[in-house]
Amino acid sequence: MKKRIKDSLFRISDYFDNNLLFKAVRQGLVMMIPLLVSGSVALMLSNLPFPTYQKFLSTFWNGRIAAFLGFISSASYGSFAIGLSLTTSFSYAMNRPKKEGDSRGDAITVILLTMVTLIGFSGIQYEDFSTTALGTNNIFTALFISLICSVLFFKIKDTGRFRMRRHGMEADNCYAEAVSGIVPSLFIVAVFAILRQVFVAVFHVDSVQGLLEVIVSRLLVSIENGLIVAIAILLLTHCMWIVGIHGSNVLEPVMQENFVRISQEAVYNKTFQDVFVLMGGTGAVLCLVFSILLFSKKSSIKSIAGLSLPTVFFNISELISFGLPVILNPIFVIPYLLVPVVLCIISYAAIYIGIVPHVIHQVEWTTPIFLSGYLATGSIAGSILQAVCLAAGILIYLPFLRLFEEHGERQLVKNVKELTKELQRQEAANAIMPLTERKDTLGGVARLLSADLKDAVKDKKLFFVYQPQVDTEEKCIGAEALIRWIHPIAGFIYPPLIIQLAREENLLHDIEAYLFDEAAHAISEIEKVIHTEFKISVNITNESLAWEDFEHCLADTVSKYHISPKRLWLEITEQDALVSSKEMLDKIQRLKEQGHIFLIDDFGMGHTSLLYLQTNHFGVVKLDGSLTKDILQNDRNKNIITAITELGKSLHFKTIAEYVETEEQKNLLLVLGCDGFQGYYYSKPITLEELVPWMEHHKGKT
Repeated sequence: MKKRIKDSLFRISDYFDNNLLFKAVRQGLVMMIPLLVSGSVALMLSNLPFPTYQKFLSTFWNGRIAAFLGFISSASYGSFAIGLSLTTSFSYAMNRPKKEGDSRGDAITVILLTMVTLIGFSGIQYEDFSTTALGTNNIFTALFISLICSVLFFKIKDTGRFRMRRHGMEADNCYAEAVSGIVPSLFIVAVFAILRQVFVAVFHVDSVQGLLEVIVSRLLVSIENGLIVAIAILLLTHCMWIVGIHGSNVLEPVMQENFVRISQEAVYNKTFQDVFVLMGGTGAVLCLVFSILLFSKKSSIKSIAGLSLPTVFFNISELISFGLPVILNPIFVIPYLLVPVVLCIISYAAIYIGIVPHVIHQVEWTTPIFLSGYLATGSIAGSILQAVCLAAGILIYLPFLRLFEEHGERQLVKNVKELTKELQRQEAANAIMPLTERKDTLGGVARLLSADLKDAVKDKKLFFVYQPQVDTEEKCIGAEALIRWIHPIAGFIYPPLIIQLAREENLLHDIEAYLFDEAAHAISEIEKVIHTEFKISVNITNESLAWEDFEHCLADTVSKYHISPKRLWLEITEQDALVSSKEMLDKIQRLKEQGHIFLIDDFGMGHTSLLYLQTNHFGVVKLDGSLTKDILQNDRNKNIITAITELGKSLHFKTIAEYVETEEQKNLLLVLGCDGFQGYYYSKPITLEELVPWMEHHKGKT
């Protein structure tokens, strides 16, 4: 039963994550975090409850510091609805599945259309227009308009009926796109113009949020102040918040009319709510932040909590609510609603039975926890009550935090698999694009993996396994060192993905230096037991050859472990060999003269010029796996391999076949002239501790 509930919750969360509308709102809110935080911090600094500090603000430099903070908070909050409508419509345009005929200008058109519609819907044409309609008091209206505008615009555009026929105007695509947007824009603005008149005529309000305020006021008008009304207000507020509506602003008229006055008769009032219930802001998210900092095992989540901690102490919740996220997150719905209700009941009971004094002073909502409890009640008991509530909230949030982390882990595993498939598609098309620069979900996953890879390199969490290679007599001639990374959540990471991310994050040289050191160490350990000829080959890239310290790094490593360079072979892929410059080829020649043997890996894909073999830089060719995998069924592959092995005999290079998985495959490759074999038929990649006895068994001592 528990598993079914959890799976259902995860499915709902996946739906929210993938639904275009919810994704647009989430990303729109996230993009507003800088504006929110700057305004909130300015407001916090303006309202610190210290008389000396307040006097300083009002008198220093003729009150210009206070005016400066007021400017920031007013500008941030006063334009919030406009900003949110723009970021939400932009997110919708960027995340919608791209279709033929889409252009970058569509996003700009939708943004402008949304802004114009919001301003017009807010009544800028009337004398009683107030700029407050464009601030935080109108968040829901902004979301409503931005989503409707975005959906309608693209639905109309996708019909193609109003697209302008260009007839020789191909050079002026911008003009054609702008003209094509005229009809959709006029239609949408007209729809909202009519809708506003309906709101005014029927409901006597001028916004969607105003309609919500009327409904809430009528619901609560007949309820007397008490615990029931407190719970009702909290649930209404948080139900709005959980879907992105600023519930506190919607209920502000109700709170101002009925619950501002402090009295000994009524326990519940706005200060009671701000001090004992909304600790950290809506959802009592300070409890969630402490739950994360105390119990979370994920550094990424802890970093968000740590970043938001200074603001939630002053009841500013947006950074954690939008950044984690909590808003529009089904997993946090229950604790987000439950914690404030539980804290309200605990605090109400403590004050009602006299354990804690009544609230006797109004306290600004940005006053930090513990100080606010003391100031509101005039007693340390108020602070102790806040501590008790904080502990209760932490415990309630904890199991849901575990669920959130588990869902995140499942999602990461799924996304890493998709990222791997995307890289494999690019490899097949020979068109690798930067993964960390992508603006979609896979780009976010690539950046997350890149950050984890940096830590893994720093902490030496990467490791190497070795796949043995044998000659025609099935005697071990050495092994290839293969990089591995077991991510703590995503598990085994596709090795080419490791290299690609390392390349993009400038980690490649650090990894290669570590690889050379591990390979040289492996050679020195094997030499203690195996006294016949063998080698360990390592993979390098063009970036390796372009690395200024590449030769010094190799020389230092060989010297450190007192090994012969002829035991440390270097593999470079055919594609990298193709684009090697003269300077790189000269570097290859110098290293070859020192004793290192170079191999061309994945030979046979059709990109390499035979000139590279004529230069005698490469002593070994490793056949591309696509040639050897289906050799039993593909006569053309047999002919290609025969041609390569015969060429090897004439140009004096060896041929090693990879991906040898069956005896029949090995026997045919032997007949075709291959000099060495590597694959699961002989051994999977194994650790150094396993490699030494394997080599002993397949070659023995002399």
